Amino acid sequence: MMVIMNSLAADSELAEQIRGALGRAAAGDPAGAAALIELSRMSGGHSGVTHLAVLRDADRRERRLVVKSAPVGRPARGRHDVLRQARVVEALGADGSVPVAGVRLRGDGDPPFYAADLLPGVATEPLIEPPQAEESGALIAARWQAALDVIARLHALDSAAIGLAGEPVRTPAAELAIWTRTMEAARFDHPAATELPALMLAAAPPAPARPAIVHGDFRLGNILFVGAEPQGLIDWEIWSVGDPLVDLGWFYSFTDPANYPGLGRDVPGTPTADDLVAAYLEVTDQTDRDPSWFLALGCFKLAAIQAHNRKRSLDGRHVDAANEALGPSIERLLDRALATLA
Repeated sequence: MMVIMNSLAADSELAEQIRGALGRAAAGDPAGAAALIELSRMSGGHSGVTHLAVLRDADRRERRLVVKSAPVGRPARGRHDVLRQARVVEALGADGSVPVAGVRLRGDGDPPFYAADLLPGVATEPLIEPPQAEESGALIAARWQAALDVIARLHALDSAAIGLAGEPVRTPAAELAIWTRTMEAARFDHPAATELPALMLAAAPPAPARPAIVHGDFRLGNILFVGAEPQGLIDWEIWSVGDPLVDLGWFYSFTDPANYPGLGRDVPGTPTADDLVAAYLEVTDQTDRDPSWFLALGCFKLAAIQAHNRKRSLDGRHVDAANEALGPSIERLLDRALATLA
């Protein structure tokens, strides 16, 4: 991400909440007292309100934290429920199986927020972003392999055992319902093209499997890498406890540049969709399962999110030329969902 604004005054409500949390932390540990000296908005993603906070302690040492917050004055629900995000990140950090940033501060005022360590590394989505200076086929292949290891370790965890007891388990049908509503609200130009995949998916949802922690947006672009080493899995806005193949269906959508007409590029080192699916099922001991429904769901889900982002831009709520150009990608993903189901 990149800092695009450097002003405490621009986000005074959030700054005040951070100062309050720092005061509470200092009361419990005076040696750890620190002051907020800088608060800057960050760009580079669309996963909620994100800031960079710079703290300075009594010895004038500086520390940088990434702050996730809900919009001021809005209910902290869904992807804006940042304290729910903090809960899963803290649980994973305590367990240690999956690399995540350490949560250092939180506050439940207006806006609610949590602040976590600024981790080293870069997070890029190779198929739809320009190549990085260090990009090579060997490096991309190594990152895919490392990501496969991360997702396998995430899905092997028992959510209740690591402190997430009480989290509702989302069935495949309930997961589909979320993205069907998203697609309906987006009012895409060709409604018939959106309705048929949803109807076919709804006709035969799989029975619930052993529940796992589902990231919801698992891909290379949400893993910070230093070289081929993952430093942290980020952006937990839509995590849930549900069928782990939900993550596979999403992850596999990022293997084929043809899913992004006019935007995607061939990237040496990227596995084929079939190779990724086979490797995931093998490493997670799920070779007895047919992932087809979930692969189709992943395409439909991505189409729904793209349609939502496109509508927001066309409506003037979040103008982004790239989002407005997503029509062909949405149609391609819907066609691929139908082909997978067939």
